Amino acid sequence: MNPVTAGEEDLYAADREQLEAHGIGVEEARRQLAVLRDPPPKAELIRPAVPGDGIDPRPAGPEADRLAEEGRSAARSGCMIRFVPASGAASRLFAELKTAGASGDMDHPALRRFERARRHLPFDSAAEDVVEQYGDTPKALIPFHRYPDGEVRTALEEHLVEAAAVLEGCGSAALHFSVASRHRPAFEALLEERLPALERRCGCRFEVTLSHQSPATDSIALDERDRPFRLMDDPSAPLLVRPGGHGALLRNLQRLADRGFELIAVKNIDNVQPEPFQGPAVRALRVLAGMARELARSSDRPSRVCGVVPTLGTAGGGPFWVRDESGDVGLQIVETSQIDLADGKQAAILGRSTHFNPVFMVCAVLKPGGEPYRLENYVDQAASFFVHKSHGGRPLFSLERPGLWNGSMAGWTTRFVDLSAEVYTPVKSVFDLAGAEHRCGGDEG
Repeated sequence: MNPVTAGEEDLYAADREQLEAHGIGVEEARRQLAVLRDPPPKAELIRPAVPGDGIDPRPAGPEADRLAEEGRSAARSGCMIRFVPASGAASRLFAELKTAGASGDMDHPALRRFERARRHLPFDSAAEDVVEQYGDTPKALIPFHRYPDGEVRTALEEHLVEAAAVLEGCGSAALHFSVASRHRPAFEALLEERLPALERRCGCRFEVTLSHQSPATDSIALDERDRPFRLMDDPSAPLLVRPGGHGALLRNLQRLADRGFELIAVKNIDNVQPEPFQGPAVRALRVLAGMARELARSSDRPSRVCGVVPTLGTAGGGPFWVRDESGDVGLQIVETSQIDLADGKQAAILGRSTHFNPVFMVCAVLKPGGEPYRLENYVDQAASFFVHKSHGGRPLFSLERPGLWNGSMAGWTTRFVDLSAEVYTPVKSVFDLAGAEHRCGGDEG
């Protein structure tokens, strides 16, 4: 076997063919290996963004009305699209039930809890049947809410209903879901079955498009001996290529910008309320869209307005003032994994944070003349994620692209806005669907 380049003992001609067939250039692969072997420093937190210092108050009164009308106008004119990452399976949703079933203990606490919650859940089956039916289903296609008339809606359908409400059922609501290619037929089948009835109910047309994460954004990894990880412990074996994390979806956003959408509203698939409770989120999205439009007029780069909510003990990314490599200090969303927790000062700054990023933002991606920004020009590659995983029982060290709302948007103009916690009702466990915020009426006892 001959290396691709003399002195480059990591990658061989067969590797080059494999990578190029995957859409990954050899230079990109070498860059990934170099970064894995010499990771950049962690983020340098200066202080948390807090109300009055980096987090703006919620607009109120006539100002909020004006911004909401601006946002609604953008939606009605077809300038705004909702982007929902929806490739994740619901396996974590049912993890407790799966563990309970595997135990063989029919009196397992999780099974008892499920039975007590049954009347508030959108499932008709027993716990073991629910796990069997939905354990590998995308979270977007899981039943989320049962209405008093018996209608059951998935998370995807509730996003459609909420998008229609943003424009008050007049016009066409554009939505885009990124999905795993193997699940695309199931998405298409649900849309074909449910769209006509939802359009009649909501009084609008839905323009729904789907995309996949590009294989060209995947990453290679290192093994325990600091060599490119291969599918077998053999230098002639193919390289292991792994998905590059949600930062890879920046390409999907770029395609939406290239289609001429001025505003892209980004929300997670599991953060959606039943229709009777969607009012606060609808209002907030309109206001953020209006603010994003105004922010874009004074910015020479892509911009975003991010709603943040009180932490309430929630783990995950939050808003901070951060110093970049050039020494400039600006606002960023930072994940805990990006912080050097062994540094007492950095850990103390993290401990003073008051707000959490629920992924509730509106992005402005066009220049004033209507030309799309090239979003890859504003990525902080030093904000890549490094993960320790295993494959076939062998440990590996892998690189993930800078997170979509972290390093991938690091060069954007950012504004944080305090939102009410009622707009954030995530579903991380099946039992969350039995909570009061996900009940649609009927028996509330």
